[in-house]
Amino acid sequence: MKYTVRKTLTFEAAHRLLKDYSGKCTNNHGHSWVVDIELEAEQLDERGMVVDFNELKRLKQWIDDTLDHTTILWEKDPMCEYIRQSQQRLYVTQENPTSEVIARIIFEKAQEMFANDRVKISSVAVHETCTSRAVYKI
Repeated sequence: MKYTVRKTLTFEAAHRLLKDYSGKCTNNHGHSWVVDIELEAEQLDERGMVVDFNELKRLKQWIDDTLDHTTILWEKDPMCEYIRQSQQRLYVTQENPTSEVIARIIFEKAQEMFANDRVKISSVAVHETCTSRAVYKI
C-alpha cells in the first residue's frame, strides 16, 4: 500500500503550437493553468507525512519564477526573437509547448526537488482549461 498527497498549483501563461500543427492553437493565446502534483510513499516520515505541503512552496516558487506570466514557445518558433527583443518573459521548449510537454517539464523539476529513497513523484496533471488536461506519470 502507498500513501499519496496531492497539491494544486496555478499559473498564468501564453503559448502557441507551431511545430507540425495547423489548428487554431497556432495563434498565441493564454491559459489559467492548473497543476496537480501527486507524491507517494510507502512509509510516512517521522511526522506522519509523505511530505509537508509547506515544502511544495519551493515548486510553486519555481513555477512563478519560470513559467508564470511567461510566453512558452518551441525553440524554433520565430516569435522567440520578438519576445526576447521586447524583453518580455520567455520560456523555450525543445518541442511544441503542449500541455503534455509542460506536464513533463514540471514533473522533472519536481523530481529534482522532492524525489528520494522514500518519496516519489507519481504524477503531474496540467489543466489548460476546465475541461482539458494532460498527465505525465511514472
